[in-house]
Amino acid sequence: MSCPICGSKYKEKMPQIGKHINSRCVFCHTLFGIKDTNDCCVYCTYSDKICPKAQMKIKKNK
Repeated sequence: MSCPICGSKYKEKMPQIGKHINSRCVFCHTLFGIKDTNDCCVYCTYSDKICPKAQMKIKKNK
C-alpha cells in the first residue's frame, strides 16, 4: 500500500471479503479513500496488487 498523503509504502494484509473504501496510513495516520469511482476499493487504488474480488472478476472474464 502507498499512502497518497505522505508517500510511505507499507505492507497490509488484504481482507478476503467486503469492500474497503477507506484505509488509514500506518505512518502518518491519515484516513484516505478511493480516488476513482471505477476502483473497487482502496487496495485497487493504492496497492501494487488488486484485491481478491477484482482478481476473481479477471479470472471469470478469461
